[in-house]
Amino acid sequence: MYGFEAAEGFVFYKYRDFDGTVSLTEGHLKWFWDVMQCAGQIPVIFYDGSVECFEDFKNLVEKKEQHFFLGFKDDKPSGLFWLNGFAQRSCFVHLAIMPDFFGKETLLMGKGVLRHLLTVCDVSGGYILDCVKGLIPVMNPLACRMAERSGFSKVGILPQAAYWAAEDKSVDAAIFCAVRNS
Repeated sequence: MYGFEAAEGFVFYKYRDFDGTVSLTEGHLKWFWDVMQCAGQIPVIFYDGSVECFEDFKNLVEKKEQHFFLGFKDDKPSGLFWLNGFAQRSCFVHLAIMPDFFGKETLLMGKGVLRHLLTVCDVSGGYILDCVKGLIPVMNPLACRMAERSGFSKVGILPQAAYWAAEDKSVDAAIFCAVRNS
């Protein structure tokens, strides 16, 4: 099972290991889903409308090109993130914090996850990623601030680059990057 400690007791486990074996259970996914749903986070985290029910969430998590990590602290779901869009030692990251961990702990998780992603090495000792990117609708200013405070640099605004399902329209999105060598 692949996992890492981010900071201050936050531990993240990869849902599916690199060899394809599932490390966590469907029960873990349901637990996270229930927390996000009770907090009303589903339409914000999955703003494109692609995830509306638990089955949608489970199907997304189980796609091979999605690499999901579930975070825990004090035996409670604390956050999750997933990676996709891998190309030339870079990828996109999507991060969601569970409501009980909003505030200072949000930044601890964000910084810890980013630090891990930019320092993890392969078996030969080479860094796996040089650049981690994020795309956040500008109508989510909290997420944009969290990205910057976690160590990402806002590099620009892409007009109408994100589909916001709740309003059935494309909205401007900020593109964020964090580079290992900066």
